[in-house]
Amino acid sequence: MDERCSTHEHRSCQLGWAAMSMGKVDRVRAKAAKRARRRPLSKQAMVDVALRIVDTEGTEAVSMRRVAAEFDTGPASLYAHVRDKDELLRLVLDRVIDEMEVPTADAWQDVVRGFAHNVRSAYQRHADVARLSFAHIPTGEKVLAGSERLLRAMIEAGVPDRVAAWALDILSLYVGADAFEGWIMQQRFSHDARGRPVAEVDADFVASVQHDMGAMPADRYPYLARALPVMTSGTSDERFSFGVDMLIAGFAAQIPEQP
Repeated sequence: MDERCSTHEHRSCQLGWAAMSMGKVDRVRAKAAKRARRRPLSKQAMVDVALRIVDTEGTEAVSMRRVAAEFDTGPASLYAHVRDKDELLRLVLDRVIDEMEVPTADAWQDVVRGFAHNVRSAYQRHADVARLSFAHIPTGEKVLAGSERLLRAMIEAGVPDRVAAWALDILSLYVGADAFEGWIMQQRFSHDARGRPVAEVDADFVASVQHDMGAMPADRYPYLARALPVMTSGTSDERFSFGVDMLIAGFAAQIPEQP
């Protein structure tokens, strides 16, 4: 008999201790099962988690603590794989750009268009990830392959080296800015929707801009009044394509005339 159980309470006491023992076994088994289910911690797995957070909540929601919690560990464990959150987010950007299709067109102008549209599409699929492209030079495999293809197409067509190199930088800035502003506008429209279709909110925004600018005295601002109908026209895709074509025209103007 267990000395902690009186004779009168022997049976119930034994049952109590048995239940406690079974409870301990269950907890041990639960911990073992949790360890078995725990996702192995690796750099790529961390990028997977961080990108999922970006897709659902945006880049500002990513933190080392938040990512570590997905692996049932502490933030210190992550630093064996990345230096800090900035490096993790740079890896997220590389992962997103790796979704890009490298342009295969022949004409250099079409290569530029393909590069711009493909990178923009990749950004648009992942919330505000485009903001990570500012003040940073991505070095993922796809962006390097795409950049090499663009530079080769331009330089072999006679675009000077400096123009081609700077064009790559300017084009990247334009693509990132357009995608990021598009996300900001989408967030604003979604916030203001209150159950209405986002397209309807978008139309209301354009109408309010037209109304406010239309109230300006036309005799004082005659060219603004004249341009107002077209200033707010076109879809975001049409306006983006227009901007890319304007950049291409500027790049082409730098090609020296053949004697």
